[in-house]
Amino acid sequence: MASTGTVSRSPWWAAWVREWPLALVLLTIGAGLAVVADNHFKRGTVLFAGGVCLAALLRAVLPNARTGLLAVRSRGLDVLTLAALGTATVVVAVLVPPPA
Repeated sequence: MASTGTVSRSPWWAAWVREWPLALVLLTIGAGLAVVADNHFKRGTVLFAGGVCLAALLRAVLPNARTGLLAVRSRGLDVLTLAALGTATVVVAVLVPPPA
């Protein structure tokens, strides 16, 4: 006789709710890209860089069990890489002259 145990299934949206840090970062980056597409290069690029820096902050603050897909390597390496990329993007956005 086969056992007919019940399988506990969570709702389809539960996995998406657990990934709220990544969703927040992607929304911020997407907003930055939309601003760039609206012909505001500096504002959009700074917003984009803010999303990357937000990812660094969330990776540094949240425990490993809560970071979800933001965790790629070790916490230190992730934070260092994201912070460096975010800072470099802000510097480039500020230094690039506006189109004439």
